[in-house]
Amino acid sequence: MTIVPPAVLTTVQIISGLAASAKNAVDLAKSTSNNELKGAVSELYDSVLDVKARVLGLDEEVRTLKAQLAMREEITGPDEHFGYFYFKSRQSEPLCPKCYQSAQSRPTFMGPLSKKGSFIWRKCPVCNFSHNEVSESGGNRMSNQVGIWS
Repeated sequence: MTIVPPAVLTTVQIISGLAASAKNAVDLAKSTSNNELKGAVSELYDSVLDVKARVLGLDEEVRTLKAQLAMREEITGPDEHFGYFYFKSRQSEPLCPKCYQSAQSRPTFMGPLSKKGSFIWRKCPVCNFSHNEVSESGGNRMSNQVGIWS
């Protein structure tokens, strides 16, 4: 049996090793006539399997959160003019601030610039958030309007 330093083991490897040891204890307990020992070892094994399932779930959650964090590092904003967020690699395509700042934090690109009357605006295709960017007179509009145009 090789001894591996704990620093190089992942949590999943540690729990898997613990589960294997508990299974060996269950197998050894089967050969004894002490029912109390059998019950205690079986209970221990069930607990280890529950812990293993929970650790695997947490490990998956950590991977998901790390991926989300890596994605957030690729996003800049909000900009000072319109409050838009942008992928660093796509600075000309703003993200919807409402979708990005929601609980699900889903980066959604705003629609293309559109013209309605004297205003130029963008609309999110997912949540219908609309933002007036420029009037024909050239003045920036800072007000956000939700769902005014369809």
